[in-house]
Amino acid sequence: MVETAARRVNGTANTVLPEAGIHTEVTTAVVIGSGLTGLAVVSELNRRGVESVVLDGLQHDSQPVHVPVPDAAGLPERAELLRLLHGYATGHSLDIRRGTAVQAVGLLRGSKIPAPVTRAAVKWAVHTPGGLLLADAVVLAGCGRPAVLKLLRSLGFTAGTERRRALRSAGLYLVGAGEAVTSPTRELVRQAKRAGQEVAQRGAAFDSGSGVRAGSA
Repeated sequence: MVETAARRVNGTANTVLPEAGIHTEVTTAVVIGSGLTGLAVVSELNRRGVESVVLDGLQHDSQPVHVPVPDAAGLPERAELLRLLHGYATGHSLDIRRGTAVQAVGLLRGSKIPAPVTRAAVKWAVHTPGGLLLADAVVLAGCGRPAVLKLLRSLGFTAGTERRRALRSAGLYLVGAGEAVTSPTRELVRQAKRAGQEVAQRGAAFDSGSGVRAGSA
């Protein structure tokens, strides 16, 4: 059995312990959020040669969340961008797993990383109903603010001026978190490009690898 320090997305302190034989995949980046923001991020990652997997989103609680109405003037631009991103994703066969929610996110270190993964001393562990994804980086793309804050607290990232630096150092990136509906389209694209660049630069620090590799923990 592989032990992990991952915690449930709902913020409880329970340690997630994957069962023996769990289906495990390894990729460079996991993008959490399959809407416009997530598609913009994964498209940028693909252009930079970064292997990635897109999951539907964080498994959220049942509390209702007020979603503001976006600026009507920006809707045609968003619709056109979304059409282009869908076309890019289809044309490049990007790995987008709609309907697959994230159950837990955490970190694996050293000997707790299942063989034959040896690219880094630390890996992000993303748990889904279908198994476990190990990655060098995780991008939260357009996820709701309450769910993001709950996840950050469960991972030990406290609020403050140094939090963004700490997140980047750990390989965790936020794009349009809590603002994906109301942020200007160009701002979301700018954030997606920046995240793609930073993930690519982070990946350059590791030994080269190719593709999503599957196995069992």
